[in-house]
Amino acid sequence: MSSQGLNASSPSSNEDRGVAANTANVASTSRPPSVDNGNDPVPREHLEIERQSTPIRKRDFRFLPIPKSRRHNPNKEVTAEFSFTWKMNLVFAFASTVSVMNLYYIQPMLVAIADDFAVSHTRISSIPTLVQGGYGVGIILISPLGDLVRRRQLVLLLIALTTILSIGLALAPSVAALEAISFIIGVLTVTPQICIPWTADLAPANKRATAMSITLSGLIFGLVLGRVLAGIISNFASWRDTYWLAVGLQGCMTAILYFTLPDTPDKNIGISYFGVLWSMVKYFTMYPTLVQACLVSMFSSAVFAGFWTSLTFVLNNTPYHYNSFEIGLFGLLGIIGALLAPQWGRLVDRVHPYLGQITGITINLISMIVALVGANKNISAVCISIIGYDMGQQLTQVSSSYRIAGLDPKARARLNGCSLLAVFVGQTSGTAILTHIYNTHGWTPTGGTAVAFVGAALLVLFVRGPHEVGWIGWHGGGQILKREKLTDLSPEAITEKVRTKKTTDGQIDPQDLSSSNLGAEDPVARNAHISPNAEKAVQSARLYPQKKYRRL
Repeated sequence: MSSQGLNASSPSSNEDRGVAANTANVASTSRPPSVDNGNDPVPREHLEIERQSTPIRKRDFRFLPIPKSRRHNPNKEVTAEFSFTWKMNLVFAFASTVSVMNLYYIQPMLVAIADDFAVSHTRISSIPTLVQGGYGVGIILISPLGDLVRRRQLVLLLIALTTILSIGLALAPSVAALEAISFIIGVLTVTPQICIPWTADLAPANKRATAMSITLSGLIFGLVLGRVLAGIISNFASWRDTYWLAVGLQGCMTAILYFTLPDTPDKNIGISYFGVLWSMVKYFTMYPTLVQACLVSMFSSAVFAGFWTSLTFVLNNTPYHYNSFEIGLFGLLGIIGALLAPQWGRLVDRVHPYLGQITGITINLISMIVALVGANKNISAVCISIIGYDMGQQLTQVSSSYRIAGLDPKARARLNGCSLLAVFVGQTSGTAILTHIYNTHGWTPTGGTAVAFVGAALLVLFVRGPHEVGWIGWHGGGQILKREKLTDLSPEAITEKVRTKKTTDGQIDPQDLSSSNLGAEDPVARNAHISPNAEKAVQSARLYPQKKYRRL
C-alpha cells in the first residue's frame, strides 16, 4: 500500500492535493491488487487464479485440526466469511487481559519472593526489569509478525508457550531461574499487540475505534488485575500459587481461542522477516502522523509509569504510611479507565480523532497539576489524579491507535509495533527519571517534571494540525468537531490523510488515490478538484489494469 495521499501545503496546486472520495473509490476498485514488496503490482487475474487454486487449510501446525467454522475459504472474502461481532471483540479483549497479566504478577510479590529465597530486595528487584525488557524485545521482534504470518497460529503458539513457562515459574528453584523464565515470558507476552491490529483488520471503518477500544480495555484490565490478584494471593497464600493461577487462566484461554479464532489468511506482503523489521524503521520517515502519535505516547507513558512508581513512595511516607497491600488497592481505580475505554472509542468514531488526542492530553495535564499541588497532602488529590490520568491516557491511546491504524491496512501490526516501542521507551525512561528526581529532591520537583512532560505532549499536538499531511503546520484547517464522511467502510479503508506521490511522468500514482477516504463534507476534499494528470491516472487504471506503475 502506498504511503502517500494528500498535500495541502500548496493551495494553488491541485495536483499535490488529495482528490474527492468518489474518485478515490474508482481508483481503489479499478487498480489491480498488489503485493507490498516494493515491486510492480501483480495482475488481478493472476491473483484470482492463485486464490481459486488454493485449498482450504484444515490444520494448524500441520497436526492440529481447525474447527470447520473457523476455516477460511480462499474463494470468499474474509469480512464476509468472518463477520466481526461483539463476541469476537470480547474474545480479543479477554485474550489481551489474560496475556498481559503475566507482565504485572511479579510487582507486588517481590518482598514475598525475597523472603522465600532469603535474598535482598535489591537482588530480587531485577525481575520486573527483565520482564519489561523482554516485553520490549517481543514488541520489536514478534509483534510485527502479525503482518507476515497467519495470526491464529501465532496467537495460539504464544499463549501455549507462556502457559508452559508459567509452570516453570511456579516451580522455580532459584532466583536465577525466575529471572531467565520471566525474561522469556516477557518476550512472548505480545498477544494483545497481535489482537489490537487484528481487531482493526476485521472491524468496519466506521466502528474501528469502538472495536479497538474494547480490545484495549482488556489490556488495561489485565494490567490492573495482575497486580491486585498477585498482591492478594501472595499476602494470604504463597507467591507460587499466583503462577499456578496464571497456568489455569492461560490454559482455559488457549482452549477458548482454539475454538473461536478465525483462520484469517496472512497479508501476503511479499517481504522477508528482516524486510518487515526494516520497514518499521522506514515508517518513521514516511508517516508524520505516526511520529506525532509516537511522541505523544512517549511523553504521556513516561508520566503514567513514573507517576505510579513515585506514588508508591508518597503513599508509604507521611502523612499516609500505607503498607504495600493498601497501596496495591489503589490500582483498582484503574478499572474506571478500562470501563471508559469503549465509551471513548464511540466518541472517536463520531469526531476527528485529533480531538480525542487533545482532550485526553488536556485531562492528563489537569490531573498532574492536581497531583503536584495535593498528592502529598490529601488522599482525595491522589484519587482524583489517578482516575483523571487513567481516563485521559485511555482516550489518548484510543485516538492515537485509530489514527495509526488508518495509515496502511497491510502494515497495521508493524505500525502498532512502532507505537508500542514509543510507549516502552516512555515507560522505562519515565520510571527512571521521575524515581531519581523523587529520591533526590522529593515530590514537588517530581510532580513539576510530570506536568512538563504532559505539556510537551500537548505541544507536539499543537505544532501539527489534524489535517496536515506534512511534518509541521495547520494546512487543511482545524475542523475536528465533525468527522469527515467515510465512503469506504471496509476494514481495509484508509482513514488518515497522507501525502501524494507523483510518478516519473508527473501523474499521481493511481495507487495513492485510494488513500483518500473522505466525503464531500471534508474541508480539504470539498475544495479539491481533480487535475488533468490525476484524471489521466484514473483512466489509465481503468483501461490498463496491468499497466506497471512506480512503487514508492
